[in-house]
Amino acid sequence: MNGFDKLLVLIGVVFATGVGSANNSVAQSSSLTAFYTAPVASMAPMWIAKEVGFFKKNGLDVKLVFIASGPVGTASVLGSETDVGIIGGFAPLRAMVGGAKGLVIIGQSKNRITSKIVGKKDIASVQDLKGKRLGIDRIGSNPDMFAQAALSRFKIDTFKDLQYVQLGDVGKVVAALKAGAIDAGIAGAPHDLFAQRLDFKVILDIDLLKIPFAATVLMSGRDTVSRKQPELTRFTRAYAEAIHYFLTNPEGTAKVVTKYTQITDREVLAYSINSEATAMEKTLQVDPKGLELILEFIGKTVPQAASTKPEDFYDPRFFNDLRESGFLKKLWGDKL
Repeated sequence: MNGFDKLLVLIGVVFATGVGSANNSVAQSSSLTAFYTAPVASMAPMWIAKEVGFFKKNGLDVKLVFIASGPVGTASVLGSETDVGIIGGFAPLRAMVGGAKGLVIIGQSKNRITSKIVGKKDIASVQDLKGKRLGIDRIGSNPDMFAQAALSRFKIDTFKDLQYVQLGDVGKVVAALKAGAIDAGIAGAPHDLFAQRLDFKVILDIDLLKIPFAATVLMSGRDTVSRKQPELTRFTRAYAEAIHYFLTNPEGTAKVVTKYTQITDREVLAYSINSEATAMEKTLQVDPKGLELILEFIGKTVPQAASTKPEDFYDPRFFNDLRESGFLKKLWGDKL
């Protein structure tokens, strides 16, 4: 067992022993504890479902909590403290490959990479990034995978052809550019907008490459799926309705996003929401290709990933229900 897996087990024990009794105090028939792992617009449907009342509409009493880490969010499910959460795809896949067989993905809400590479104006093209200092938060993170996935299409090896600078936080890319500590960096909305306001340029809009990637997924536990299938069916219906609201009600969405992110600049709000809207998955259907890319990256350090297939990691019953029941047709009509 490596350090990452030991950390998950330790955190899971803490959740189970320290706060595991919380779920027992709420009737299982209509109650769920859900989490999100970042105050970013891609996770807004979870907030919308809570604030606008889609959970209540579907007969659910949902306790929503913020867990500021993918591994800790994963451990909260392993420890039975939470029932379901919205999370980046890497942490749960890494845990499952490492032996956490009790986890399962039940839906996908963001289906591709939407970040940009921003940097100095004298970098004329993607090829000119060779030899330059590229800022990411840390190796093994989403920005690291975004850089590898995008630049490999230009025959650039991020470890051989670039100088990686680990900043520790995606929010530090703009400050590092301003200080001259890096030449370019991976930035998602709204940080790419902040960089452009400071007269840095977009070197590569990764969104335009349309790289399939399980950027955000709905994760639960296999035991929870067995015990609470009716509740999770209603949960995914509420989430699908919240995605519809996100994509069709910009004013209402902006109010909810402001509450959870504390962003009040209307231009920044609109930019963040619109950036995420391009990759929002209306159907919650998991794209195996998006999981394959993550497994490819995991396989570089965890050999057993090579013997797995995407279907090992997700349960299609909930997003299949959305389509087969006619729920999506009722929401979207012919716009799917």
